[in-house]
Amino acid sequence: MSIWGINIKKYNLFLADICFFLISLYLALSLRRVDFVSLEYFLLHVKTFFVVYIIFVIGMYIMGMYDVIQLNSVFKKLKSIFYAAISCVLLGNTFFYLFHNDYTPKTVLIIQLFLLVIFTFLFRISGETKSKIKIALVACDEYKNEIENIVNKNNSLEIDIKSQNIINDFDKYSDKNITEMLKSSGVDILVVDLSSEKTAKIFPSIYDISKLGIKIVDINNFYEMIFKKAILNSIGYNWFFKEVRVDTKLYEFVKRCIDLLLCIPIFILWALLHPWVYFNIKKDDGKEIYSLQERVGRYNKKIIIKKYRTMTFTDAGVWQEESENKVTVFGSFLRKTRIDELPQVFSVIKGDMSFIGPRTDNINLWKNLEGEIDNYNLRYSVTPGLSGWAQVNMDYQPRTVEDTRERFKYDLYYLKHRSVILDFIIMLKTIKTVLGREGS
Repeated sequence: MSIWGINIKKYNLFLADICFFLISLYLALSLRRVDFVSLEYFLLHVKTFFVVYIIFVIGMYIMGMYDVIQLNSVFKKLKSIFYAAISCVLLGNTFFYLFHNDYTPKTVLIIQLFLLVIFTFLFRISGETKSKIKIALVACDEYKNEIENIVNKNNSLEIDIKSQNIINDFDKYSDKNITEMLKSSGVDILVVDLSSEKTAKIFPSIYDISKLGIKIVDINNFYEMIFKKAILNSIGYNWFFKEVRVDTKLYEFVKRCIDLLLCIPIFILWALLHPWVYFNIKKDDGKEIYSLQERVGRYNKKIIIKKYRTMTFTDAGVWQEESENKVTVFGSFLRKTRIDELPQVFSVIKGDMSFIGPRTDNINLWKNLEGEIDNYNLRYSVTPGLSGWAQVNMDYQPRTVEDTRERFKYDLYYLKHRSVILDFIIMLKTIKTVLGREGS
């Protein structure tokens, strides 16, 4: 199996779900009717139920069931699929009542989704027993343990890691021995740190290995594919000019239009919730409602953002553990539900922020971080956002420099791959984060 087998897996899941959706719909119609279900009758329902399928796919995606890496237990997978099905029942019935009020197949919908949950669940757990891709890591010592740990914990990834300590013991091997060693081990993919000076010594052997049909993949690309974040030791301004698209006028225009459209319902939501939030914050400690904070905007420009106050006083730019500033009782609820972010809609309207982008820093904290983390200001080459790639992938909020360095890896991945599609994916994952009261 080639390297493409890892990414193709998610598309296979989409195709499998289409098949299961059609099969479960046909069985549901057959159980509901006493007579034979004709092809014409079935196709009519396929057309009618198409929106239900879209709702199911979106629900499955939000629950992470199309991710290449799934660290969920069997029970959590079943729960995720069940939640997607429940959303189908609720939204599907709403759709039928609004647009097909002459036809509301509640029983068919429930039977179909019950069967769909069973089929999709069994298919996903059966996939964990398939043969694995064999991968050899060469000259990847710094990230070897991290890659091995995530692969060993993840049965669904279908990867078997073989670490080769060839570089450090290079003098013990000849080019021929290296080639034969990897060939005899049945390796499908050779992951190499092509930027390492040490690796240059075995380029002839690597070239010979590629003739055998073994795929050669750079560690940076492999790491991004597995973890959806970047490797920091390869990051610099040369990386920025090489990997990041600078001419993005069309993308920026489309994104700005989407931001302004999304501001309309968010502003209405803010207006509806504001009296209730105002009352509860005042009830909590009687202090001010808003927290006005100096933050870093695009190109390191200073911006002022407004949030509902969730702490005893406005953050001065230090880690929470190092301050007497504590989250209030009601503030904890506001943070978990992201309601405290609603006033930032005014910053989005102004253009200082976007709905999607790297999380902005407090001015004082940013001054410390840019000195601690190399090339940290690269993340501010784009407009900061209310939610971002790091927020939907990390299950904690950075509280140390190391935590922030980890967040920076996700920010760089977003910087490299940003697009309208990726922004839409982040929005979907943000919904899951908010509903599950998780994330950073």
